[in-house]
Amino acid sequence: MSDLLHIEVSPLGDHSISRSISKEFLATYNAKNPDAVIVTRDLAAEPIPHLDGETLRAGSTLETDRSASMQAKHEFRLVLVNEVIDAKHILISTPMCNFSVPSALKAWIDQMLIARTTKVTGKVTIIVSQGGSYAIGAPRAGWDWETGYLKQVFNSLGATDVEIILSEFGLAGIVPAMADFVESKSASIAAAKSAAKERAAA
Repeated sequence: MSDLLHIEVSPLGDHSISRSISKEFLATYNAKNPDAVIVTRDLAAEPIPHLDGETLRAGSTLETDRSASMQAKHEFRLVLVNEVIDAKHILISTPMCNFSVPSALKAWIDQMLIARTTKVTGKVTIIVSQGGSYAIGAPRAGWDWETGYLKQVFNSLGATDVEIILSEFGLAGIVPAMADFVESKSASIAAAKSAAKERAAA
């Protein structure tokens, strides 16, 4: 059993806003829980394969009738499932990609989510970085198909303590048209880091 399951998604490494926020969470968490067992899956460094027909068929095929390939894929899926079941706290840090979850994160969700099998009993913290703002009143309000989806996924698995920590305006200072939002970006990241540290200390 792990104290923390950490799912990291961004492919941007040291340039990633979501990773910079998760580092603040982990620093606080480790300071408070020096003996904690942490399982980390970096989906950028080691992508999870998307579900294929063989993997799907394995779930409804008797073990004695599965091919070696089917069995291996099914066993890998159960590893992911058990990591989720065993975690006391799940931390996900991810960017938004085209108004929704990155495909790497969706692949992990599809693999680990098995109806009537996967359950979440601990806390879930989801750090999301967005390039712009999708808040009420913004030009693209309502275009955020990520945060609500992620919360619904974990609620459906039984999680009752799910917190979204959001940073906005990540493209300010990169995209010329967003030059006026650089200060908003800095303030949003600072607020997200503060929220992450507070969550980790709880």
